[in-house]
Amino acid sequence: SMIRSLSRGASRAWSSNIGPSRRALSTDFDKICELAASNLRFGPGSTKEVGKDVALQFKATRAVIFADENVPASIATVQQSLANEHVDHAVFTDIRYEPNDESFRRAADYLSAQDYDVVIAVGGGSVIDTAKAANLLACHPPSDFYDYVNPPVGKGLPPPGPIKPLIAIPTTAGTGSETTGVAIFDDTPKQCKTGIAHRHLKPSLGIVDSENTANLPASVAIYSGLDVLCHALESYTAVPFDQRGPKPPSPLLRPAY
Repeated sequence: SMIRSLSRGASRAWSSNIGPSRRALSTDFDKICELAASNLRFGPGSTKEVGKDVALQFKATRAVIFADENVPASIATVQQSLANEHVDHAVFTDIRYEPNDESFRRAADYLSAQDYDVVIAVGGGSVIDTAKAANLLACHPPSDFYDYVNPPVGKGLPPPGPIKPLIAIPTTAGTGSETTGVAIFDDTPKQCKTGIAHRHLKPSLGIVDSENTANLPASVAIYSGLDVLCHALESYTAVPFDQRGPKPPSPLLRPAY
């Protein structure tokens, strides 16, 4: 099959790339793998519960909603749920599809000026990733934007501490961003795709509600499915976790998948 062929090809490519000298240094590789994922809630209508999560679980009184303006019904459901629990909120929709460093900075500047207890992201991967990055940059402003960005583009410094709770409510099915501690963006100066990755970015809760995807345009649903396929195929070309090196000096510096 195509997948088996890709798998064999990726294995051969990896074997040829590491070479005998690299294999001899296998003791430098990290044989430990850490998995981390958000708490997830599944079910139609589950978005309507977000107000109780904000008020009762997180004890929050002020929320900022990061949203795709093209999903007004989902935004309205979140707003009504917050209103039912008397939670004040603001809405930010200036989000770029395929975020870049400039849109991350813009979102962080907005959030830094807000008095908030929790962030709610309503939309696809671009919205959720933007909310993750903005929340990090607002809670722990770096001396340089690239301090937290993955090497070699940035320094890859770990955040100094936890950030405020983030609830991710995906409206597409292709990203999986509601489960990860990764925020991907296009770096305009270097014209490459990179990201920020740390377990602190992981949403506190992901709400996967089929009612949010039911009203998507057919083209968006198709593209989301292709996104899932591409992510699956990429896994066959990724370097296995136990063949990465060097081993980090501390478990806190190990990437959490």
